[in-house]
Amino acid sequence: MRYILETDYEMQIKQEIIRLLTAQDFYNSPKLVRAEQTARDQVRQFIGRRYDLQAYYKSDTRDEFIVTLLIDIALYHLYSQTGMKDIPKHRDDRYQDALDWLKSVGKGELPADLPEIEDDSGETYSEVRIWSARPPQDQKY
Repeated sequence: MRYILETDYEMQIKQEIIRLLTAQDFYNSPKLVRAEQTARDQVRQFIGRRYDLQAYYKSDTRDEFIVTLLIDIALYHLYSQTGMKDIPKHRDDRYQDALDWLKSVGKGELPADLPEIEDDSGETYSEVRIWSARPPQDQKY
């Protein structure tokens, strides 16, 4: 089952334009399915080591911002198949905004309402690691 539903596209783009981009029944178009998969892979590349995206996509929870983000990326990839000069300015801007958000979330500068990846001990991902080669010392005086 796909994460982005056919009705999710209604808010982003007119039916006539999406049919021109895919040249078929738009929701079942192989071009659209591939663009959606590319968008999911792109999101995974940016924030996949911090957040458990597989668990998120399988859950019943759907964050509308994440849906919009995936649609913006997928539509950008659909437009890019037609030639870079044909991409509307607002599509390019929305794609760049999506990438900026993903970069910030990936770096930990912004939080995301997604399940965090936990290791075997239940700790969540952090880029800060504190360790020492010395054995613990008792600092009691």
